[in-house]
Amino acid sequence: MMGDKIHLYLITFNCALLHHDVATLSSHLLSGLESPSLKPDLIILSLQEIAPLHTAFLGGPALAGYFETFSTAVRTATRKQLDEDYALVARSNVGTMGIMVFARSPARVIEIRYAGVGVGLWEVGSKGGVGVKVYYNVMDEDTNGDSDEKTVEINFLAVHLAPDEKNVRLRNENWGSIVRGLVFNIVGRGDAAPEIGSSSAESLISSQPDIASYSGLYSPTAHLFVLGDLNYRTADSRPVGPEFIIFPQPDDPPSSNKHYSNLLEHDQLTPQRKANKTLHGLEEAPITFPPTYKYHISKTSPDDHSWNWAPLRWPSWTDRILYLPSESLQVHKYTSIQEIRSSDHRPVAAHISIPAEPLKASDGWRVRPPYQPDVKGWRPARDAAKRREVVVGYLIYFFGTWAGWGTLAVVIAGGLGGWWVLKELIVRGV
Repeated sequence: MMGDKIHLYLITFNCALLHHDVATLSSHLLSGLESPSLKPDLIILSLQEIAPLHTAFLGGPALAGYFETFSTAVRTATRKQLDEDYALVARSNVGTMGIMVFARSPARVIEIRYAGVGVGLWEVGSKGGVGVKVYYNVMDEDTNGDSDEKTVEINFLAVHLAPDEKNVRLRNENWGSIVRGLVFNIVGRGDAAPEIGSSSAESLISSQPDIASYSGLYSPTAHLFVLGDLNYRTADSRPVGPEFIIFPQPDDPPSSNKHYSNLLEHDQLTPQRKANKTLHGLEEAPITFPPTYKYHISKTSPDDHSWNWAPLRWPSWTDRILYLPSESLQVHKYTSIQEIRSSDHRPVAAHISIPAEPLKASDGWRVRPPYQPDVKGWRPARDAAKRREVVVGYLIYFFGTWAGWGTLAVVIAGGLGGWWVLKELIVRGV
């Protein structure tokens, strides 16, 4: 913690269901910091499409491997570039959406609370949100030099909303469902709740007193940050014919009609947000970086400085980081990480500081949230959705992967072999 500030470094990355190279990630993950001297107290990763559907829905060691890629990348980057060892203090997922929190001083994290919800078809976790509430201890010295502990409460939400250019209203509805369904009352430390709604997400109560019986996403005492693939686009329909020839490129000057700033004028999120139809009360730093979606995967090289757009999607800023304003909150840097090219998305990073003081709002969205959290119904709904995820995960595995087909073949062959043996025994009168 630098002085009277808590420094946060937030990254959102749609992983496109793929494994990623640790060396590339570690080399560039921290490039969004304003300065290495402003070392973040907390590093937060929001990951969408972190693994193939069957792996994400079934969980277990296979999914843990995808998280470990990012843990290794963060540890490598912070040791090399910041000369610090950051500890993983929170990790959770709902389906393909994951969130990870690393702390420079893990002892200051006195409690973690988890929440998660799926939206869309069957409420399974291909879209939705997964949240982490961090209770962070700070020291305050009075005029006599005596120290007093204070707790700062911070809510982080990793989110993934409905795709496609035309689905503005559906994305807005997704947001409402997420706010209603997110209730922070699973308590843990470290890697205590990897999957919201699974048997492994039972509470691991810390030695600290119960700070609150429950809390929604909006809270009078909590800072709020939302980061993820919000999927708002720069057009209401897909490109037609040769329209891709006007997509922006790095060498387009600001005066050019092709410069990406012209696309930003058509961004769907900003007017919806300002009209209080989605992400109520949240704000965003000015966007000065190129669109983060949709790029060709594996069609760029370090020497290729062009933006290799997929021609059937308008270049858009789908990946965003927003915050609920509070006094003295400061955005030091908001940017994309163009060097990480292993997905059809580019990661987005924000370096933000907040006061090292407890927050207590008396008015505004924190006190009157846009939707009330479903305190009684969220857990049964999430448990039922998790059971559906497991069923879908097995179906995709058995009928959508080579390994699953192989397993089915072995089972069928074994069954036929057993039937043949039994038939022969019956025929021979054994």
